[in-house]
Amino acid sequence: MILINATRNSVVSDRCRFANSVLKRMIGFLNRKILAQGEGLLLDRCYGIHTIGMRFPIDVLFLDKELRVIRVVSALPPFRTCVVKKAVYVLELPVGVIQSSRTEPGDQIQVRATSSDAQQLSPSPFERVQSHPH
Repeated sequence: MILINATRNSVVSDRCRFANSVLKRMIGFLNRKILAQGEGLLLDRCYGIHTIGMRFPIDVLFLDKELRVIRVVSALPPFRTCVVKKAVYVLELPVGVIQSSRTEPGDQIQVRATSSDAQQLSPSPFERVQSHPH
């Protein structure tokens, strides 16, 4: 799926995976040596992460139920933890994405599904997001 910062009209991730199970959330990027530009991992029902065992720093966005940015953490190094209790989603990204997309707290993130996303997103959390009135 593709994640866009609608507030800044910038791409946050054009190859984002959705971690909607305990196993997918636990593994995350732990088995990776590096992240390529454009990659991302959106963790569902998550308000805290750790980078224990990771080999590289990551940019992190904490999002509320409407995919609005609550907090940004640039270049979170390995062997750290970070928690934002009001977050519903956490987006893990390669270092530099927060700066290049100009993402700040309060920005609205939008999801644009690709044809291959239909099988991965069931049930889709974005249906929950869209059903909440602003």
